[in-house]
Amino acid sequence: MRWKDYGIILLGVVICGAMLYLASSQQDSIRASRKDMGLMLTTNLGDAPPSLAFATVAMGAFRGLIVDILWMRADKLKQDGKFFDAKQLAEWISMLQPRFAAVWDFHAWNMAYNISVAIPNTQCQERWRWVRNGYELLRDKGIEYNPHSIMLYRQLSWMFLHKIGDIADDCNTYYKRELALSMRPLLGDKTNAYFEKMAATPQTFEDILKDPQVLAFVNALRQADKTFLSDEQFIENYLSLRENPDRFPKETFAVIDQYRQNPGLDKFDVFARAYQIRRVWKMDPSYMQQLNQMYGPVRLEDPNQRDPLNWEHPAVHAIYWSAKGLDLAGREGQYRVDEKNTDRIIFHSLQMLYRSGNIILYTSKDGKTDIFLRPDMRMFASCDQTWREVIKKYEALEKGNPKAVRGGHKNFLENAVMTFYQAGHVRQALEIYRAMITRYKINDEGVEEEDFKLPMIEFLQKRMKEEFQGLGIRDAVESITGMLRESYFRYAVHNDDEAAGLEKMAQEVHTFYQKEHADEAYRMGLPTFEMLRYTSFMDFLYDPMYPEELRLNMLGRLEVERPDLFEKLQKQDQKRREQESQQAPQQP
Repeated sequence: MRWKDYGIILLGVVICGAMLYLASSQQDSIRASRKDMGLMLTTNLGDAPPSLAFATVAMGAFRGLIVDILWMRADKLKQDGKFFDAKQLAEWISMLQPRFAAVWDFHAWNMAYNISVAIPNTQCQERWRWVRNGYELLRDKGIEYNPHSIMLYRQLSWMFLHKIGDIADDCNTYYKRELALSMRPLLGDKTNAYFEKMAATPQTFEDILKDPQVLAFVNALRQADKTFLSDEQFIENYLSLRENPDRFPKETFAVIDQYRQNPGLDKFDVFARAYQIRRVWKMDPSYMQQLNQMYGPVRLEDPNQRDPLNWEHPAVHAIYWSAKGLDLAGREGQYRVDEKNTDRIIFHSLQMLYRSGNIILYTSKDGKTDIFLRPDMRMFASCDQTWREVIKKYEALEKGNPKAVRGGHKNFLENAVMTFYQAGHVRQALEIYRAMITRYKINDEGVEEEDFKLPMIEFLQKRMKEEFQGLGIRDAVESITGMLRESYFRYAVHNDDEAAGLEKMAQEVHTFYQKEHADEAYRMGLPTFEMLRYTSFMDFLYDPMYPEELRLNMLGRLEVERPDLFEKLQKQDQKRREQESQQAPQQP
């Protein structure tokens, strides 16, 4: 071998050594990055089951290959409709890659969105099971092993906001009802004082039993019923007893009656609800109360007072997990798309509460429960304030106009001015209008908005005119009767102020439409307001969407409390019947 060949070999050895040295010098940086991303499989998994600990360590380099095979198998099972087998494989895959957030994200989405909609919409109970499997996988396991993954918090929030809270799924009403019915027994009287008591109560069964008054109550319950002997099942059985006393012997519920004036019952009752919220829903009552103070509805009559959020609503759960994710996984001063989308979920959730945050659960005598969602105008202030804060945050991070944030806020304010004015809250409408023109008088092109130069009343008239400009008679009638039907529903559930506001709004729309179309053809075509009120009343009275008991109760209440309106409706009905009899063909 010539010296030249030795030289080439030596040079190659030197280059290889240098490359190995450079690679080894990057090891600490790579390890730190993997730790920041939560990809260190040798890190402590806390209370992970032995099977998970074994899978993440023992399989070593073969783990990735096995995951790929299982992933393809799971997708094939899903396509074949073998959903339970696919779910089992998803759990195995997650066990093999517990620190890879995308795995939890994929499988949770697959269950909540793909598998659920593969089930016919006539089987809402089965669909709900898969939606629940999806968000529980993220909430109970994915986030537990990846507490600093903003992506998982965002995805969990989105499931509550979109899958359950929105209307895209045919079974969305069923989802909302099940969530509300599950949460309602745990919220006590839904006051700030009650949330404070839940936040202050002990967190474990052993700690609450250190109170002698509580211990006496617990022992009395155990002596009355053997099903309460087990510590593990005691709290669940207690909550079931309070919710469904008929399922237990009379002697058991007699203990509740015996201790009604004893502080031990009240203390344990608060503890049991808080314990269930922590154990089942994985939410902290202390943090819930913080969010109540931050985002809770503002009383229209006293802007300095906030009520608690409606924790029966899916949008509030979306707020909880988004806020939690931003607190634990947010990076202050850094722009990340996942973090921005998580911020957006919060103000979109608040907007949903403003539009449909008032939940009405109506249970008929037959035990069937129907759910109705209606606007909650008290949520405006929280939504507006949060939206402004997000705009300010991303104006700084994006160095200018934050995309997909400012435009939505402007539209939100424009709609709010109209809503508050038509509901009779003129002062609040004027405040919103002034704030809107101050903030958005100059548009993104630097040009002054012409509409914002107008006084509020003229602005609203112009907006209404534009809205009804091309509206035909049929559409106008549908709009007016829709508002009137809604007013009857509000009256039926004793929301009298909202009922009066909707009736007034319908009257204004009718007057405005008649004025704008003052020619004879339009006047002849649009029925009188009295006739529209009558037809709307009859539509509501025979609408199967509402429980029959609710409709009949409304009729009785109307006869007693508003006899003038009831008499008018009766006369209108008699007149209609006479006209129909006159127009009926005579029998030969």
